Amino acid sequence: MSDTIFNKITVLKKDLYSKLKQIMLESGWQNISSRPSTDYDVMFSNGEGGKKEIYFQMRDIPSTTAGSSTTFSNTNSRFFSMRLSGRYLPGYSGTTGTFSKNSDTWKAVAITYQSEILPNQPIELYYTCNKDRIIFLTDYSLSLSLPATLNYIGVPVTFADEHEWSYCVFASSIIGSGRRLYVTDIKNDYTATAPITCLTYLGLNSKNKIGENILMGNVIYGSASEGLKGTIPEVFSFGSTDGLVSGDLIKDADKVYRVFETTPGTSTVYSSFVSKFIAIRVQ
Repeated sequence: MSDTIFNKITVLKKDLYSKLKQIMLESGWQNISSRPSTDYDVMFSNGEGGKKEIYFQMRDIPSTTAGSSTTFSNTNSRFFSMRLSGRYLPGYSGTTGTFSKNSDTWKAVAITYQSEILPNQPIELYYTCNKDRIIFLTDYSLSLSLPATLNYIGVPVTFADEHEWSYCVFASSIIGSGRRLYVTDIKNDYTATAPITCLTYLGLNSKNKIGENILMGNVIYGSASEGLKGTIPEVFSFGSTDGLVSGDLIKDADKVYRVFETTPGTSTVYSSFVSKFIAIRVQ
């Protein structure tokens, strides 16, 4: 089980992007963009152990195309955008840098599944961040009847050594389609100019309980070329939706986990985390 307790704050939607960036910078990440007008925010970290190279781009733009004149923060958009850019070599100050994964497409980092959300909407933000990763969950007041959304950007727990620049994953409870996540590289494909798509799995059967004990586990991801590659830490999923209610608290000795429903109640859940229900530690 997890030793990481998620922080909880309330933030207005218009301040969410800048708050996430602030959280990362205060946790040891650097913004190394040499030209923010075109390269946007380029987040970099050497990781908790100081030996990794973790890069990704993010921008306050609600579009998955090359550019846009509108912002996520000041419009009703439900997402900003990011790219798994791979290694980044900054240019001279004010000039464009060079990305090794220059063929990656921008990906939507959604904070709700509905079509829009107002800039002044209060959001309950659960987050944990260190020099390896940021994980954040956006939740809303009961009166809005909105499921939560969780996004994960950063280092997974790998089952084998990877290339030093392959340590970045993007996983989301609203991934768009399928049951998958994106990873910058895997060993057999590290020369590719775009990130790799990996399927996700849950090593649990279709039951949530054995007696009075509730079963939950981390999501595993893999590739056709190399098999199971790693797991996503700090986020737990379930083999079945039976008996689960958003807001449930699960206790394991002195640890408390909260259950969140992250997508609409359909049989097809387009989530990196397999189930529409996830759990994070809150105490």
